[in-house]
Amino acid sequence: MTTFLVGVIITIFFVFGAIWFLVNKRMAIFRKNPIVILSGGGTGGHVYPLLAILEEIKRRHPNYRIIYIGKAGKAEDHIIPKEGLQLIHTWAHPFEGIRNPAKLILCLVITAFGTLRCMIYFLKFPPLWVISTGGYVSAPTILAAIVFKGLFRAPIGIFLHEQNTIPGRVNLLFGKWVDRVFVSFEQTLAFFPENGVVSGYPVRQSIYCGEKKDSPTSLPFSVPSGRKVVFIFGGSQGARTINRAVVEALPYLFPYRHKIFIIHGRGLSKTEVYDAQRDTEARIARLDEEIRRELPNFYYAQDYFYNIQRIYAISDLVVARSGAGTISEIAAMGKPSILIPKSGLPGDHQVMNARAMKQAGAAYVLYENTTHDEGGNLTERIDGQVLAQMILRIIQDSVLLSTMSLCAKSFFRRNASKIIIDVIEGKAVPLDPKKVLASVETPPIWTNGRLLRSLQAAYAKNSSAYTPLEVLKDEDELEYFRYRVGRLLYDPNWEIRNIGVKLVGYLLHRDKIPHLAKMIEDRTPVPWWQRLLGGDYKEVGFIRRNALTSIRILGVFDTTVERAVQKALEDPYYEVRAEACRVIAHFSDMLAGKEIWLKKLLERLKDPSFEVVAEAAVAIGRIGIDNRALEALFSLGTHHFWQVREAALRGILSMLERHVICPSIELYRGLQGFILTSTDFVPHFPIRNTYSAILALCEERIRRRQCPSITDREKLFEENN
Repeated sequence: MTTFLVGVIITIFFVFGAIWFLVNKRMAIFRKNPIVILSGGGTGGHVYPLLAILEEIKRRHPNYRIIYIGKAGKAEDHIIPKEGLQLIHTWAHPFEGIRNPAKLILCLVITAFGTLRCMIYFLKFPPLWVISTGGYVSAPTILAAIVFKGLFRAPIGIFLHEQNTIPGRVNLLFGKWVDRVFVSFEQTLAFFPENGVVSGYPVRQSIYCGEKKDSPTSLPFSVPSGRKVVFIFGGSQGARTINRAVVEALPYLFPYRHKIFIIHGRGLSKTEVYDAQRDTEARIARLDEEIRRELPNFYYAQDYFYNIQRIYAISDLVVARSGAGTISEIAAMGKPSILIPKSGLPGDHQVMNARAMKQAGAAYVLYENTTHDEGGNLTERIDGQVLAQMILRIIQDSVLLSTMSLCAKSFFRRNASKIIIDVIEGKAVPLDPKKVLASVETPPIWTNGRLLRSLQAAYAKNSSAYTPLEVLKDEDELEYFRYRVGRLLYDPNWEIRNIGVKLVGYLLHRDKIPHLAKMIEDRTPVPWWQRLLGGDYKEVGFIRRNALTSIRILGVFDTTVERAVQKALEDPYYEVRAEACRVIAHFSDMLAGKEIWLKKLLERLKDPSFEVVAEAAVAIGRIGIDNRALEALFSLGTHHFWQVREAALRGILSMLERHVICPSIELYRGLQGFILTSTDFVPHFPIRNTYSAILALCEERIRRRQCPSITDREKLFEENN
């Protein structure tokens, strides 16, 4: 056994030694004509920064051999061959979390085989540098390079570039194992405090040194003279939200067809879930015949523009996503833009990019609205009419266009590719990431919980004059948080939805009232095992109650709210019924004297929950206008719970304050029927205080001669005493 183990160890030693010798020998051979491996893909956002870095490498080292490692069928498969580069494929699979073991195992197995394949490539083409922009497609390449460098001491330089404020999973995972991580934003150094370098976003020279607007181009379409050009696209794969909004906007842009020209990049996506070309053309086919007949005169669409710099050059306005690559290219060209950030990404980095452009004065931002489509599926949507109005407002204002263009140019940081290669070659010594990070002003991070607590505190101080701008710095921040809360309302976790429901109220997001009403009326049963644990409906009782609270804060009582409150009065959860009574009391100015509401509140006086009875009594006092309300409140004078008796007295006090009733013998007789004792030990007895307040108000009314004659007053005092 010992001899066998010794043999295995010796064999492993010789295998590793042979590989080490082979790797270093081949590295020495290829030193004369070094090889650089580029990897990163899935979308154009990962490919184009590498092409910008490639331009700088070729400028300095025209003899270097460049090999691109990607995945078949992805964006790099369309882009790289057109650049004349050698493209080789590996296997890769996206990481979809750990909740599905089958998908997790599939991801690990495919990534492992992809890594082994890349290691074989490295034996065949030993690289001097491996440069990656992240994305799951690059994971096997980076991992293979790390293994080669660590196990076989191969002299490979491994470098990453992170385009966004919040790093992607691959860069975050491998960042600590590589030589340098180049970042576009100073804030990103917090994730790479040891080896991060601020370089900016690499943009191809052809973008900002492209053709001028008035130069001839070989484009597959012609733009009539005098037209303002609007370029709309959603990245290399396209964006369903943007594509559908463009088609929806066409009828509103149609009256201006002689003044504008729309260039639409639909995207390369052709999956079972979404085929960009087919879906867009199907929606265009449903437009009015007149629009379809005139469409070629002011609208042109194709899947992808490989010569995008030419499209940028002739454009007056760009409508696009707000990935770091897109905004860098737009800024480099000095183009005004409408940015539509993709929602739900890590750290909302596209939203942050768009807000930064807006604050610089270079862009307008249009947020996606999370909603359900016709089939009930969760989706994001942009209102086509809103998009059309924003396009027309900007495109028809030449002063605004000029101002936005100047602001865009000042937003762009040039020379990113030069900085990257200087650092890689050791020609520049980067600053200490920790010192750079210390000098960056980081705005406070508003978590949902922290935001909710701050807004609640502001509302508690002065609810009558409350505005969320007491907490948030400006309208732009308010608009962002309203967008963010819209996503919370659809989260599968009920606790997160519950926070979203509360924030809708405190952010005064009145557009979400229909959704709150829908949540209140929800009667979708939960699975049987949740019912065993006390659950009832998908929107749990806490959510239904807090939705009513938010409606009360929002101060809107329309037919949608009215229907929801009526249903809430019959809700199985007592806190929902109690809150519905509070909502009725809050809107008493609108509901006073309405028979249907008095009738429903009178029914709640028989509720099995004393909390509901108490709130119903208060509400009856706020909306009652006759003796029926008063008699109902008198009937609670001997109720078992003192809280109900005290609430009934508050209801009577409200009726007195509203001048619905006056001091009378009947009133005093009814008051004498109240039991004023309390079973709880408290320093002050609310029930006695409320009773005393009623008597004091009656006496004041009598003194001011606001009520019956002197003879009746004498009878009142005599009866009372």
